[in-house]
Amino acid sequence: MDKRKKQFDVTAASLVDLKAELYRKQEAFKQEKLVKDTGAPLKPKPTNKKSCIWNKQNEGVSDRAEKDVEQKTEEENTLDKSKQKLEEKARLYEQMTKGDLPDEETESLFLVDFTQKIIDQKRDAIKSTAVRESAEEALPDSEIPPPENPDQEWVDYVDSLGRSRRCMKKDLPELLKMDKNLHVKRQEDKGKTLLSEDMRRELQRQQWEEEEEAALKRPIGPLHYEDIREREARELGVGYFAFAQDEALRFKQRETLDMLRDQTTEQRAKREKLKGTRKAMLDARLAKVRQRKMKKLKGDGAEEELDVADDEVEKEEIVGPVPLLPEQKSPASVENKKVDVVIQERKDTKMGIPHVREWDKGKEFALGQWTSRRRDEREAEFAPPSEYFSDYKKPSQGKSWTRSRQGYPPQGPAAQSPGSTQATASQNPPPEQQSLDDLLAYYKHSV
Repeated sequence: MDKRKKQFDVTAASLVDLKAELYRKQEAFKQEKLVKDTGAPLKPKPTNKKSCIWNKQNEGVSDRAEKDVEQKTEEENTLDKSKQKLEEKARLYEQMTKGDLPDEETESLFLVDFTQKIIDQKRDAIKSTAVRESAEEALPDSEIPPPENPDQEWVDYVDSLGRSRRCMKKDLPELLKMDKNLHVKRQEDKGKTLLSEDMRRELQRQQWEEEEEAALKRPIGPLHYEDIREREARELGVGYFAFAQDEALRFKQRETLDMLRDQTTEQRAKREKLKGTRKAMLDARLAKVRQRKMKKLKGDGAEEELDVADDEVEKEEIVGPVPLLPEQKSPASVENKKVDVVIQERKDTKMGIPHVREWDKGKEFALGQWTSRRRDEREAEFAPPSEYFSDYKKPSQGKSWTRSRQGYPPQGPAAQSPGSTQATASQNPPPEQQSLDDLLAYYKHSV
């Protein structure tokens, strides 16, 4: 919307205010013009400003502020005085510990005898120094054993850092060489900081010349990687072995590595041989297990092939050390042979008499008697259901004894004549109740 076309709502009050404001401006303009013509200064009109509630202060604020400033000044003065006193006490204590007392009267004012304390400290220091020196003197004679050969003799030397060291005579050349290399490196590091670029390049050229001269003096032979590597900064990994440039030392290192490789190969061969021996022994034991199973199967009159899955079960059953077998027979030759199964009877048992175990000898009654007695004493309501002992159960195979069949209907020729049924029942009376031990003994001898 265009601002020029915007309409304003003008009321009578707004017009009156506009006229009043216009009148005030006109009067002010007339006054200024009159002052300029006459040259008299214009007095500003007094303005009556109302006091703001935020500019009003509480009573006594300034007095409290002055008191706080005075209190803070007093605290600072007290702190400075106490600090000064503590510093004086510290200086006095240092003088007393050093023995710098002005006179004996001042010394008598204190409860601690600092003079005697200083004397005791000096005595302790002298005593500890003497003990340490005596221990160091007695240590080599007591701890170092006599050498078995001249190379094991202990010698003292001073390294490049000025330290006293002790080592065996055979290790002294290597340690001196390491110390010399360290000393040369330190000198090079110190010298490089003071050399210019031209001087450093000249030193590098001299070093290259020395290396080339050493290579020319070296006898003619195979060229190795270490001879041309020089100062290569590349890392070659853990599988890389840095051989020596000296041919004799390099040959010795090669012999050592070959010996270690031969030892590793020999150990692997021994381990494989041992694994093969153990496997052969395990196969022999498995063949024995198969042989025993074949004996059982042939004794029962059945011929069945063993499954491959049975081998794992047989391996789990074999526990303990495996004995050495002088000769191993093939399982095929063992299976082709016929084995006669002989059943031996126990000598301490007789037909119809239950076997008495060793731990049951001397007891008043056997397990079956105790069981039957406890069943007689048992109340009827706690007995098993009668269906468990019904006569409708099918008799098991291989049993020569029979049970009564009163519940079955007569079948076959017995159903034609009821008299024959009664005669058969009279001829075959129901068997008497046998004990559990008698039945077990009968089963043992019948099977």
